[in-house]
Amino acid sequence: MHKSIEFKNDHKVIERELIELETIINTPIVNYPNLIHVLKKLNEFWNSHEEREEEYFSELHAKGFTIPIKKITFEHLRLKRHRDALIRALESGSEFKTKEALKKDGLELIKKIRQHMKDEDWILYALPEHL
Repeated sequence: MHKSIEFKNDHKVIERELIELETIINTPIVNYPNLIHVLKKLNEFWNSHEEREEEYFSELHAKGFTIPIKKITFEHLRLKRHRDALIRALESGSEFKTKEALKKDGLELIKKIRQHMKDEDWILYALPEHL
């Protein structure tokens, strides 16, 4: 499978998890088992995706393609801060902290991941198909 198609498919999987996270955030009672499941799945999938993506974009950059490697890497670090804040709040055992983190970091994470994927999709769609 062509790498850009693989990453686009990854983005679809990530989007499904973001929709699930949004649903959790927008319900008055936190479904903790579902929240834990979604965060775990999102975290594991995202980590794998980031590693493969950074390697692929670095290879393209080395081949002469204009790829904003530093921006992508910086955004990955920024996204990790929001994920970590959600996990810390959940691990605290405090419903108040968890709800607060979901409203603040959860919504921000969703927004930033979507923008990040949109920016990457632009790069992926612009690449020649023969790569």
